[in-house]
Amino acid sequence: MSHLHIPDGLLPVWLWLSGLVVALALVMFSLFMVRRMELRKKVPLIGMMSAMMLVGMNLEIIPIAYHVNLSVITAIILGPWLMVVTALIVNLLMAMVGHGGITVVGLNTIVIGAEGMLGYLLFSILKRLLKPGPAAAVSTVLALALSTCLMLFIVFVANVNLNVEAAHGLREILDAPTVNTFFDVFSVNKDFDFRLFAYAALGLGTLGWSIEAFVTAAAIKFITRVKPDMIA
Repeated sequence: MSHLHIPDGLLPVWLWLSGLVVALALVMFSLFMVRRMELRKKVPLIGMMSAMMLVGMNLEIIPIAYHVNLSVITAIILGPWLMVVTALIVNLLMAMVGHGGITVVGLNTIVIGAEGMLGYLLFSILKRLLKPGPAAAVSTVLALALSTCLMLFIVFVANVNLNVEAAHGLREILDAPTVNTFFDVFSVNKDFDFRLFAYAALGLGTLGWSIEAFVTAAAIKFITRVKPDMIA
């Protein structure tokens, strides 16, 4: 579950605004990369995969408080560039129903987009060595692990406070970097136990990654039997 469920007003403006700019740039680049593709034929498939991701993200696995993203299978079917466009569509729709704020749409697009793109890349490599099912499973686990780490990094950055007065000593820190001088400049929000949050996200995530890997592998295995050209 590498999706940020953060309501509006909690993240620093510079963070969510930067995420929005980067996400829009990534989407524009993705549209440039598929400019020669017959997109009219892809629109129904994009709609179907977007709906599938929306259903997956809203069905929580109760015992471990985890939901599947289905981003890797989406990238395998649509390709990495259209997957980024789909990630933006899905995150916009999720924000409209209160599943995360509007201000985190950009960051969520980056996280889910990176997850799908990495899964696609890994699957492209591993399918030469393994059967499609196992290749999809391994790709999903690795992609979800990375995107979860990216999500944790964003949460960590959001809880770091910059001490402006101490920031004047940055030159001394660069000349003689030490742990003490670093923490004189940066301080983490004491009201948020990031270590506990990270342990929970990675611990429960391990189970969730396994579930999503199983679902993705089963779907890819089925598709390779009935309509292999969708993956090719």
